[in-house]
Amino acid sequence: MTTVYRNLKTGMYFVQPYTIGPVAATEFGDPTVIQLTEFEYKVAIAVLENLEKFGKEQYDKARAILRNDKQQKEFLKNHVGVGVSEHKAGGLVIHSLHREGGGMVGSHEDTFMLSKEEIPQKLTATIAEAFRRAT
Repeated sequence: MTTVYRNLKTGMYFVQPYTIGPVAATEFGDPTVIQLTEFEYKVAIAVLENLEKFGKEQYDKARAILRNDKQQKEFLKNHVGVGVSEHKAGGLVIHSLHREGGGMVGSHEDTFMLSKEEIPQKLTATIAEAFRRAT
């Protein structure tokens, strides 16, 4: 799994890798930064590379992305997100994320499924559509 965030002030995107943490999947390591002008040709590659990394690195608290309550509130105020995960049957599941409580959650209405065959042609456009729906 991975999450793509867009900074609402700068328009910059970043693709955040995850690993298996002590309790659940955890944001982990340095994100791939994508300028607004690079989105069309870089986001799909960055997402696929970060999905490939998922769970392959051992959890290390020093590299985990941890925010205190104030930092998390500020992060949520300044970002929208799109979650991407691999489906058991192959392909990808893409969720527009919505702010709820102290985090972001997906919804059934804003979930997209891509088959393996569709990924090369549709991943970038699907992520863009998911961002249009993210709140």
